[in-house]
Amino acid sequence: MPENAPADHPSVGYYRSDGRPATAEEAQRLLLDVRGRLLAQDVIRVGAVVVVVSTWFTVVDLGIAANGRPLLWQTIVSDLAMHADIGQYTSREQAVRGHAQAVAMISGRLRGLVARAALDEVRP
Repeated sequence: MPENAPADHPSVGYYRSDGRPATAEEAQRLLLDVRGRLLAQDVIRVGAVVVVVSTWFTVVDLGIAANGRPLLWQTIVSDLAMHADIGQYTSREQAVRGHAQAVAMISGRLRGLVARAALDEVRP
């Protein structure tokens, strides 16, 4: 923000969860509210594999979507070995749907991998 900008002037790149610009002070409060920014979190256990799918409000713009709106929500998948961004969204509603789709996709893939591994152990 420019030095002579009013204190309540929104800073470029900071947003509220409804997509409206936020001031630096608002952004700081939002960033510190980690629990408040967590939209959803699922722990998926299939066999010995444990994966966590989390969807967060980011406060900062992750990039501009095709519709010209800022990407403010992110779904991340992680386990002990990796951490991957698998979805970015412009609205809370999209993030809710994206999170559910990610959980379904990861659960299905893990079940398939565990089932294949079990079959491989049985085969001579």
